[in-house]
Amino acid sequence: MEKGRYTVVKIKEIFLRFINWVKSWRMWVKIVTLVAIVFLMTGSVLAITAYRSMQDVVNEMNKDAEIPEDYDLSIQPIDGFINILLLGVDTRNMDEIKGSRSDMIMIASINTETYDVTLTSVYRDTYLKLGDTPTYDKITHACVYGGPEMTIKSLNQAMDLNIQQYAIVNFKAVADVVDAVGGITVDVQEVEINQLNKYTKETARAIGKKKKDYHLVEEPGVQVLEGVQAVSYGRIRKGVGDDYKRTERMRTVVNLVFEKLKGMKFSKIKDIVNIVVPQCRTNLKLTDIFALGKNITKYNINSGSGFPYSVGSKYYNKVSYVFPTNLGESVIQLHHDVFGQEDYELSDTARAISDEIYRRYTGANPPEPGSSSGSDNTSDNSSNTSTSSDNNQNQGSSESGDNSGGNSGSSGDNSGDSSGDNSGGKSSSSGSSGKSGDSSGGSSGSSGGSSGGSSGGSSGGSSGGSSGGSSGGSSGGSSGGSSGGTVTPTPQPEPEPTPEPEPTPEPEPEPQPEPEPEPQPEPEPTPDPPAEPAD
Repeated sequence: MEKGRYTVVKIKEIFLRFINWVKSWRMWVKIVTLVAIVFLMTGSVLAITAYRSMQDVVNEMNKDAEIPEDYDLSIQPIDGFINILLLGVDTRNMDEIKGSRSDMIMIASINTETYDVTLTSVYRDTYLKLGDTPTYDKITHACVYGGPEMTIKSLNQAMDLNIQQYAIVNFKAVADVVDAVGGITVDVQEVEINQLNKYTKETARAIGKKKKDYHLVEEPGVQVLEGVQAVSYGRIRKGVGDDYKRTERMRTVVNLVFEKLKGMKFSKIKDIVNIVVPQCRTNLKLTDIFALGKNITKYNINSGSGFPYSVGSKYYNKVSYVFPTNLGESVIQLHHDVFGQEDYELSDTARAISDEIYRRYTGANPPEPGSSSGSDNTSDNSSNTSTSSDNNQNQGSSESGDNSGGNSGSSGDNSGDSSGDNSGGKSSSSGSSGKSGDSSGGSSGSSGGSSGGSSGGSSGGSSGGSSGGSSGGSSGGSSGGSSGGTVTPTPQPEPEPTPEPEPTPEPEPEPQPEPEPEPQPEPEPTPDPPAEPAD
């Protein structure tokens, strides 16, 4: 008890000494000190209030956005880079993300040293393995089946990435942000206007805007696009570059909006955040957002490119997909170009996925790592098929898929592979796979020599036709063998029946009728004996 009283007395003594010391100050010092204390207390209160407000905002965006701790995202380490997945979904209700298709799939790769940001758009119809499932499907369906976590895992395991964080927005959020920054300036081409206005009407209906709340583009040229128009500009697809050009427009919209945000005051950005929050979901925590936001003025966005780098359109099981012609090579190029990993090697998981996609696309075994022959062939196919429209994708796929004449030469066994350079190559270069049988038969007939030519011609209809079909392994090899000039010993037994009709028109048979009369006099004595008894 005595110790407690002593402590109280001591505190009072210290306080009185402080008061007397303050009284000794000059008046202007007292005033300055009092103002500083008020500012400090006010700032502390405002900071606490702002932090709590920001926490409430982030909590709203984090609603149902947490990825389970036991969910394996197949993360591959990439030093010096943060990769964040950006998804745009076609729903207005952000509580129903799972079950919605991701119309925009974009990866923001942030260099933590240079603050360069590279945007890589993944074509939404890209054929990939979905998460832990054995299913291969369009990557846009990963969000439908398993939400953003399945999309992240699908991309990580196929591209050897370290994505752990994501942000999802819908069409309305993008339109509202574009309107809030005052629109974006875009050079609209004449060929884009019809599709742009079509999607403008469709997007306006989807986000609940009335006709009086939006406008249509009337002429080409550089102009400011409002929110609905900007979203629609990023959605233009059919007939104007298809999905390949669309992803480029999406990156253009994101880049232009971000550049405007960099030059805005914090109070204005705060208003935009309040608009976006109800239409956004992310697993980024408040500390993550602060860490990224403090360097917002330093970020330099690079529009990047679409991925995969080499693709081909093909119908598979009656569904049109965008196939990576060689996923492994695209992933290696991505790590070289974006992350500067010159010594990067494809992981076993990514290699297995790439090989399986290659088999389904070409019907052939993938080339050995480091071999350029397979990729060269498929890239040639993709250059033709990737430019085809949706209406003729079926025809383009038959020319570039596992039924193509060119691939039948490369998809055969050893003999088919060696003969593909002679006959298979000619058949693939002569046109579509449906006609490659006749053309390869014709070319094999002409390349086999005189005897080989006839045999090749007779077998071209069957073996050449079958090589143009799905059985490119065996028949492609047999037709190549019979038509090549290097296997002349085998056609020799076949020409034996052909020389039989050849001597008949030749002049050699003409002298043969001369000895034929010689045996005719021999039967003449035979009638003589019967004549003698008659006498």
